Amino acid sequence: MRLDDLIAQRPATLSFEFFPPKTESGWTQLRATVQELSRLGPDFFSVTYGAGGTSRDRTRAAVSEIESDTGVPSMAHLTCVGHSRDEIRALLNEYAEHGICNLLALRGDPPKGQDHFEPVADGCRYASELIELIGTDGRFAATCAAFPEGHPEASARQTDWQHLIGKFEAGACLALTQCFFSAAPYFEMMTWLEQAMGSRPRIVPGIMPARSWAWAEDFVQRFCPNTQLPEAMRAVLEPLGDDDASSEAGLAYTIDMCRELLRGGAPGLHIYTLNKPDTAQRIVSALRADGLLPEPVAQS
Repeated sequence: MRLDDLIAQRPATLSFEFFPPKTESGWTQLRATVQELSRLGPDFFSVTYGAGGTSRDRTRAAVSEIESDTGVPSMAHLTCVGHSRDEIRALLNEYAEHGICNLLALRGDPPKGQDHFEPVADGCRYASELIELIGTDGRFAATCAAFPEGHPEASARQTDWQHLIGKFEAGACLALTQCFFSAAPYFEMMTWLEQAMGSRPRIVPGIMPARSWAWAEDFVQRFCPNTQLPEAMRAVLEPLGDDDASSEAGLAYTIDMCRELLRGGAPGLHIYTLNKPDTAQRIVSALRADGLLPEPVAQS
């Protein structure tokens, strides 16, 4: 099922994200995780795409297998990095041949060793251009990324949010956010966009469960340097070190943030699983007990 059709039917969605494994044991872990989380009745799954297309075949294989085995709509990430427009059109044909109809369109990070992104000859410079190319094809629903605290390369949050408007205007039906650790930036972004667009776009918070303060500092430094770590989170996690108590406190902190997001009108959650089911299951269970997440919907 295409996500543009799916979200037209559902005011809020639950989804999970995986990465394509490199080893057979990794595939075993992923398959077990997918089966566990499919029991929660998610609306869709997504699978990431390595820098420069390094996991293209594994991403395609994972998406095809997951959707075939579970019946849950599944989405492949696709980046501009290293691909001309003709190469992207060939990829779209590959995806369509494998029954994939949902794509998360990203500019992508510069290849290793490069300081900034440069498209290849006749490549897409921005995610909005990739979304337009996908839309011209006509066989796919395109989604995009949102950055509540601004993209690391943006001069200001509002500059990046203006680019996000361009992604929606290019044809994205939905945005998934980069992870954040305080609900405030998400609500600030939504207020700004609603004022700028005259309507509220469909943007689902991406949730990365906190583990410990040391883990959070390392994660942000490596993967999302624009993301702020709030003092409230530090006060809860830093005194606990890096043990089981910290993991439990981090989970509780994450669930409380999800409650705030959903009560504030967020249209569901997109949980980054790291290919493990336990934490995601506990988040969903707690929020459904509160009546904040919809119960499973049978897939058609």
